[in-house]
Amino acid sequence: MRRLLVAALALCACTDDPPKDILDQLAALPDVTVTEWTPPADFMAAPGYRFFDLTFTQPIDHDNPSAGTFVQHGSLMHKDADAPLVFYTSGYGAGRLRSLSEPASLLAANQLSLEYRFYDESRTDDVDWSKLTVHQNVEDEHAILGKLGGIYHGATIQTGGSKGGENSLFHLWLHPEDLDGVVAYVAPVITDHPDQRYATVVDDIGTESCRASLRAAAREMLVRRAAMEQRASEMTTYDIVGVAHATETAIVELEFSFWMTRGEADCGDVPPTTATDDELFEFLARTGGPAAYGDADLLEYGQQYLYQDYKELGYPVWQHAYLDDLMQFSYEDWSAYLPAPVPDYDPAMPRGLADWLATGPDRILFIGGQWDPWGAGYPAIPTDDETLVYSVEHGSHWSSGIYSLTPAERTTAIAALKKWANVASTRELVAPTGTMATPYADRWQRR
Repeated sequence: MRRLLVAALALCACTDDPPKDILDQLAALPDVTVTEWTPPADFMAAPGYRFFDLTFTQPIDHDNPSAGTFVQHGSLMHKDADAPLVFYTSGYGAGRLRSLSEPASLLAANQLSLEYRFYDESRTDDVDWSKLTVHQNVEDEHAILGKLGGIYHGATIQTGGSKGGENSLFHLWLHPEDLDGVVAYVAPVITDHPDQRYATVVDDIGTESCRASLRAAAREMLVRRAAMEQRASEMTTYDIVGVAHATETAIVELEFSFWMTRGEADCGDVPPTTATDDELFEFLARTGGPAAYGDADLLEYGQQYLYQDYKELGYPVWQHAYLDDLMQFSYEDWSAYLPAPVPDYDPAMPRGLADWLATGPDRILFIGGQWDPWGAGYPAIPTDDETLVYSVEHGSHWSSGIYSLTPAERTTAIAALKKWANVASTRELVAPTGTMATPYADRWQRR
């Protein structure tokens, strides 16, 4: 339906005048600013693309547009107005992505990358945190796609990983008319606060010996708390929550973070309890260290994410009895990290999304990882030819993508994506570049 409407509008607009340059077309959009970015000589730019930085002036409250505005940042990789548009949303910042996501690379598509409202630079000085909601964000995206619909004539595919994948599913649910398909990677839909599905999740991932090594290392880090805190304090500042709280949080999460960001191949890197302080801290920092709970990361991404967890999105808590006697803070209480008073929890959005996904809606490609600790919250989605769900064997949160699938699964997934994007089977596809983490590795460490 969307493609037919856009095609009809394009035919009606035909004149003898040559088409305007894409820069001029973007600049003519209302409440949009555009600046073309020229890659430096040493930048390995995708061939055939032009790069643009965009801002969109958006209502703070789409239900009350007179309540003020904020500026939302995005980036565009433009190739051809008749090619598909891949709409990449990380769920966090990443408004200036200069590389193609996996779907955009496969489809040789244009790509719009957008920051989530109130993350990174897309915020006012005095943020109204009550408007940091799924509904408001999806309306932001809906408005932007509406503006670009007069420029881009191909199909629109939304994609993202983890929180960004969940965000893409929210958009398809709430505004299905905007999209021709969604590719969602490792996207949990958490329906409680906390979600008890995660209570024993780390007990079922990896090998018993690797789990034992991780738990022993985490316990030793807490035994040597002072040394870990001292090294953490050299990395960044911790005025919001304090270095002790940030360091303990990172240590309690070590096992979860390991299976999220690394995986089976790195089990041999887990330091023994006899390791030096430096060796223990280096492993912690490389796996998911305290700096993620320092001031810089919290102000840019973390406080916003945790506020959303408390307000709508929910969060996981897993058992950590092997550390309890050494802990000084409650891992279940994140109120110290929030940018505002604790909001009332309303799970209507994620529960509504989970219920809708359980009906098996079309045009969804969902890729999860067998050993992704967030997988306990993957939604139940019935499958058919138009609704594809895959699990990458031993895949982590950062290593599960289309090209991680088996050859047969990969062929089926790409065929479905090409069908939704209206790309002919004879069209040459561009092989994806970078790691499988590329579509979603820019989000904050929690998910």
